[in-house]
This record gives sequence, C-alpha cells and structure tokens, in this order.
Amino acid sequence: MSDILRFEPFTSTIEPEFWSGLAQHKLHSAQLDTARTPLRGEFAGGRRHALRNAAASDAAQKLAVPARLRVSQDAWNSGEADTAGDSQQVGVAVSVDGFLYNTNTIEEFKKSDKGEMLRDAGASILDAIRSGRATRAPELLWPFTLLSYADLKKYHFYHWVAFPAVTADPPDTAIGTCVPISDFASNGSDLGALHAAFAAFAKDSSRSYSAFVAVYQPRNTSSPWGIYSLDEWDRAFDGDNGTAMVGFIDPSSHATRPGWPLRNLLTWVRYIHPEVAKLKVLCFRDAALSSADSETLRQQSESIVIDVQLTPAAELKAENQVSGWERNEKQKLAPRVVNLSSTMNPVHLAESALDLNLQLMRWRLAPSIDLAKMA
Repeated sequence: MSDILRFEPFTSTIEPEFWSGLAQHKLHSAQLDTARTPLRGEFAGGRRHALRNAAASDAAQKLAVPARLRVSQDAWNSGEADTAGDSQQVGVAVSVDGFLYNTNTIEEFKKSDKGEMLRDAGASILDAIRSGRATRAPELLWPFTLLSYADLKKYHFYHWVAFPAVTADPPDTAIGTCVPISDFASNGSDLGALHAAFAAFAKDSSRSYSAFVAVYQPRNTSSPWGIYSLDEWDRAFDGDNGTAMVGFIDPSSHATRPGWPLRNLLTWVRYIHPEVAKLKVLCFRDAALSSADSETLRQQSESIVIDVQLTPAAELKAENQVSGWERNEKQKLAPRVVNLSSTMNPVHLAESALDLNLQLMRWRLAPSIDLAKMA
C-alpha cells in the first residue's frame, strides 16, 4: 500500500542577537540598499525529549519538538560554516546558506513578491542539481530566505522565513510503513557500527556529510555499514554491496514523517538518477549519539528507514513548482513580528531613534556628512 509522502516542515528559530546584528547592518552597512545579503543558518538531527510521567515516575514519555532551523548572531559570517573549528559539532549540525531581503518600509515588506522569491530559489536549487554542485555540496539543496522589515524606532522586527522546496506533482509516495533503525538493524552491534561509520565519514573534511549513501551488509560482521558521498552513488549501489539507501541529516522528530530537507534531496535523485523508481531513505537523526554504547543506541535512536516511490521527472506537471513559506504561531501563512523594545533601556531606545533619524537625513539629503564629527 502506498500513501502520499508527507514531510515535517521547518520552524525558524531566530535568536535575539541576530536582530541586534540586523539593526547594526541596517544603520551602518546596508542603509537604504535593499539588495539581498548572504546569511548562514544551521539545523541538526531531530530529537524527542524524555518527560517523566507524573502518575508513574518510572515511566518515561517522549515529546516531539519542531524541526528547527537556527539563525544566530553568527549568521552574518556567511563565508564560513558555523561549525568550523568545533569538533563537537562535526557530523551533528548542518550549516546552510540563506539570503536576507530587508526592506525599507512596512509597505515594501507587505508588497514584496513572495512567489517570485520562491521561484528564484527553486531555479537556483535546480541549477545546483544539474550543474553537479549539489552532488559535491548537498547543503546547496537547502537554502532559506528571510524577508524582513526592521522598525528601528520601536525595535519591532517584521519577518517571514521561507524554506524553498521543489515539489513533485504528482507527489512521491511512501511504500508501506517506516521502520525504526533499531528494528532495521536489529543487531545491537550493527547499530553501533552505523554510528561509527558515519562519524568516520563526517570527520573527513573533504566530504559533505549532510547527505550520503549508506550500505547495510549484515553478513559482514566486521564492517556491516558503509557510508559514501553522493558522487560515489554507482559504487554504493552496486548490487553485490548489500542494501543501499540514500541518507540525510533529518531535523524531524516525528515518528513517521521525514524532515523538509528530503523534498529537495528526492528532487536531486529524480534528475541525477532518473533510472531510480524506488529507493530506501535513511532519515538519520542520531549523529549526536555517536559515542553512546549499544544499549543506549537501541533505547534512544530516533532514525527511521522509509521506502519511497518516486514520480519520474518526465511525469511532473511543472518543473519549478516551489513551496516553503513558514506558517506563523497561528498556523497561518503570514509573517511574524518580534518586539524587542522591552529589552531596551528607554534612554537607549530614544538614542537609537534619534540616531536612526539622523542617519535617514544623511542617507537621503547629505550622504557626505560625517555624523561622528558633528556629535
């Protein structure tokens, strides 16, 4: 039995320090320029949090949390990954590119062509796939867009985040039910071998670990798992190697639904390997458990394996059909607003408003004036 493959969407987590950086960027760098600005974000494997049952203290329940894409104060360092130099994050967090479109007025923010932004992002994703760049750097499959307006007099930040995904119509389908990785690799030592193989693969700085090909050979007791990069697809899918599957760092913690990144990864498979009609997908969520023992892995593993039936590219109704604007707190397709005025000292807030007024006068009337000398 086949059902439409459903995905767990991203939820943005934008840290307050980022908005402070945006205020500085607006005042001292971008000014009235609305050209897009490169950003950096990151996501990690989805985890459920254990909660103690008040009625039975020995019973533990697990609470699923949203699949989060984090944008921090480091987002402005677009030239380097957030995880660079942090050995604890290698193989755990995935750094992705994004673009900021900051408008000058609330009217511009509201009138921005959101559909065109998605189509442009979709075209960039397809270009990265066809050019082979996404094969070498799968992170290019998962860009994000941040549309914003910063009211710096009140410290209100209006924003809307998009996670562009090239959608399949007719949709891809899931064959049967997903299988927890602890059931798929029922031998406890095999589960440990998977984590060891992935950790070794991720530490190779010449490879991108966000998407990969995993091969399971249960009869090979010394090395039951092999992890390959996407450009080693043919080698990994050699029929004599075992059970091969495409894998990715999955930010979803939903018991049966894979995360949003799988949408564009399946698009990559559709165009780069059109001969593939069905495949297994490893939704890998357990990179943070790489040093755990076999029993802990069996109890805490969240990864799942899904069988997918792909819609051939030739049967799609439209090639560049893109979705991805985030829903707000009320689950409506609408922007959000962050009010940081309460965190600002009233005197500082008044000084910031005055500074903004002076900057606006300079930008529009006398760009050559040095406000620092006039102060």
